[in-house]
Amino acid sequence: MAVKYKITNPYESVSHLLGADENHYKTNLHTHSTYSDANFTMVEMIESFYDYDFDILAFAEHGVHGKEWDKEPTLVNLYKFQNLWHGKRAHINSEQYKAILDGTYKTKEGRRTKKRGLLSIPGAIEANMLTLVKNHVNGYFTDDSLEGIYGKENNFEAPIKRIEETGGLSHINHPTDWLQAVKYPDCATKKENVDFFADILRRYKSCLGIEVLNMYDKPNFCDRILWDSLLKTLIPEGERSVWGFGNSDAHRVHEADTAFMDFILPEATRENVRTAMEKGTFFPVARYAKYELGEDFVGEGAYPSVTEITVDETAQTITITGESCNAIEWVADGKVIFSTTAEADGKITSTIDLLSFTDNISCYVRAQLKGTGGICMTQPFTLDDGDIKRFAQPIPEKKKLSKKEQIKENFLNTRLGVVVYRMILGH
Repeated sequence: MAVKYKITNPYESVSHLLGADENHYKTNLHTHSTYSDANFTMVEMIESFYDYDFDILAFAEHGVHGKEWDKEPTLVNLYKFQNLWHGKRAHINSEQYKAILDGTYKTKEGRRTKKRGLLSIPGAIEANMLTLVKNHVNGYFTDDSLEGIYGKENNFEAPIKRIEETGGLSHINHPTDWLQAVKYPDCATKKENVDFFADILRRYKSCLGIEVLNMYDKPNFCDRILWDSLLKTLIPEGERSVWGFGNSDAHRVHEADTAFMDFILPEATRENVRTAMEKGTFFPVARYAKYELGEDFVGEGAYPSVTEITVDETAQTITITGESCNAIEWVADGKVIFSTTAEADGKITSTIDLLSFTDNISCYVRAQLKGTGGICMTQPFTLDDGDIKRFAQPIPEKKKLSKKEQIKENFLNTRLGVVVYRMILGH
């Protein structure tokens, strides 16, 4: 029987907006300042993002609930002495805030070229603020009930559950940093690790996905591999997809432009940002991507962007047009299966004939655009041939631990346990 895919396009609701520059919003939702553990004040960080032509910005400080930028964030106990290492704290005043929002603010550098302002997204927080193993979760549109909570080692569920209970959204930060990809590069395909995150994403729909691009892509360079592993696991179950997020996680002003997102919005409002996060109508972008662009690659200048997406179910094709790129690659099950290239950056159109790659496709494809400015990735296009559930894997039952095993696990999930474990293994 001939294959015919039902194609789910995550960008269908915004496809009419892709061709207009004014509907593309450069966005970072993971930023820090000296109100938590960063090296620069909130004022300096805001000015840096403003000068890098960002349109939307959230401060997701460790354990600190984000407020409007002209309101002083709560100083939690962990960071009371932060000024001894990284200097003063400062937030902007109401006059500055208004100028930033309407695009009339003047910085010392004066590099901003956009006429529109920089929208703030309050209500963000990075939970599990003091975990040695960096099992961090970002919450958005939530209340201050997670503020000041130190968190438990290796426990992602507690903050995700609390964020959901408050009506917020979340994503898991730099997951293969937690998996220690630097020491164990195969961590992103190891079944027990994929099952661990898949279990969380199954049970908490408000946890929208994972960071797939983060800053310089150093300890978390396997995040895209884990992303593909999760897509292969969860999409066939028919309940959800997994969105890929890109954030700079900036702690210093020069880190602002390392990784971010291109949000496609009819206009910049907080409500539209939330809707885009839920629907996946944004593109993760980065200047650094070690697997895709090379160990030493640094993107500069205009970054690749998607200006048109056409899905033709009759012809069984997906067509993407991009600008500022020299290649468009199509990825299925973690492997590049088709590409269109050009000699230099410019406008490229790439059409994948899905029926030519049925042996390479299980349940999705995604595209990535490469150029001298970096890489831009699409969210996955779900492909259902009418029997997608045959790719679903048995959901593992949770192992019931003995009393002795439970005591051991509880200890290893404490800070003391992590320290002892690392000392024993020499990590």
